[in-house]
Amino acid sequence: MRLALILACALILVPPARGVMAQEQRPAVLMCQMIDESGTGWVPDFLMLTRRTSGPESGRIEVFDGVLQTLVGRPIQAFVTADGRDSRSYGWALAGVRNAAGQRAERLDYRLTVHKADGAARLEVVAQGYDNIMTGSGVCGSPDG
Repeated sequence: MRLALILACALILVPPARGVMAQEQRPAVLMCQMIDESGTGWVPDFLMLTRRTSGPESGRIEVFDGVLQTLVGRPIQAFVTADGRDSRSYGWALAGVRNAAGQRAERLDYRLTVHKADGAARLEVVAQGYDNIMTGSGVCGSPDG
């Protein structure tokens, strides 16, 4: 699964052939390496956010990770939920999910907060109808530096 994510990232980062998408620019990419502190499997070990920088969907943010690869098979839209001086937070949600033990949640809400100075990241996952908050920590950065 990790190899498929890395290949997907590489395909996004490869510049288009001459004449293809000549007026569109590459998306802005943020890649994050995370540690699942909850041990539940709902916190991915790697995730990628892309923001379109041109075209009709300029500004659209999408997220992709191993959880999404397994459950949805493609990236989904994410949103900036907070943008402060020190950090920026992104949010996205999955509906109607079931874990390996068969437990069902109507909705999983994800919130990733990235500190602007050093890329330190914190991911919180909240399952609707449950009291616990699943967490992960790690670091995010752009492949362009």
